[in-house]
Amino acid sequence: MKYPLMKSFIKIVLIEIIFLSSIFSPAIAQTSNVKYHSNPIIGLVDGNPVTFEDIRNKKINDLSLNLFQQLNIQFIEYSLKKIEKKYPNINLKPKKKVSLKEILSFFEQNNLKERGTIEQLEPQIRLFLEKQILQKHYFKQYSLAVKKGWIISHLETPSKYLIKGNIKTAFIRGNKKASVILIEFSDYHCPFCRQIQKTINNLIDSYSDRVAFGYRHFPLSFHREADEAAISVECAREQGKFEEMHVILYTTQNTKTKSDLKKLARQIKIKSPKKFNECLEKEKFRGLVNQDIEDGSKLGITGTPGFYLGYFDHNSGKIQGEILSGALPYDSFQKKIDEYLNNKL
Repeated sequence: MKYPLMKSFIKIVLIEIIFLSSIFSPAIAQTSNVKYHSNPIIGLVDGNPVTFEDIRNKKINDLSLNLFQQLNIQFIEYSLKKIEKKYPNINLKPKKKVSLKEILSFFEQNNLKERGTIEQLEPQIRLFLEKQILQKHYFKQYSLAVKKGWIISHLETPSKYLIKGNIKTAFIRGNKKASVILIEFSDYHCPFCRQIQKTINNLIDSYSDRVAFGYRHFPLSFHREADEAAISVECAREQGKFEEMHVILYTTQNTKTKSDLKKLARQIKIKSPKKFNECLEKEKFRGLVNQDIEDGSKLGITGTPGFYLGYFDHNSGKIQGEILSGALPYDSFQKKIDEYLNNKL
């Protein structure tokens, strides 16, 4: 039998470790008089220092986080076993035992009937629950030892990884000089992208004075003519009508052909229909749309709608942030945006 809840439990355990480290690390550093640098110099290139942040990417970040977690687990087990005999308060044998009632409850709650009878699975369920109890007991003992000063850890949680990008050709609403930006990568033929527009508009109403809201194209390959729709918006933008075309495309579902797009352009009273038609026929902004797709893919956008939220330097266009995926509810966006507004880079 495989242990279906073991992975979930390990995740909870790692979160507890990180939480403990975040609580005790500042005090530890002061006690041990050791200075730490969150962005160490890795080496020199042509006489110039190269820091960890200069070369950190998602893979390096994942590896460093995994190393931190594994080191924490090993350190906790090692240090507790070292001090167990010296300090009577430290006892690594939990008093709690696994009861038959708990085994039956686990069996029923996890719908294990298809994998065997309770008699067949009882030994393995018991072993799993005993490991749970032991791990939780270890964390309580470790917490006590750290508070007493018997254990000092120099491990620190890796800093939050921020993906570096640039605003480039995004159409901006809200405060163009804001220090925080939310860029949407979307597809005009995507139903979830259409669904999220109301949420985005509500966010703009709430944060228009503090946040910049960008839009870049990410037409999916299996949505026929979605790229033409994206090009049409850029053709409208050329005549100062980006937002009008953007809105009508998301509110009008039957926009499959170039002929449909030309009719919509006339509906929004485009200044020069002829110029718009030529722009669309010649696919003048095909390169821009392709660049949006390429940039979005490099950032980590894999589907639509996808979002790039982060700190924004309006002078350079540079952004440092994270990727959010899917048609998230308003509250989820609000929480993440407030985090960036309240924590300056």
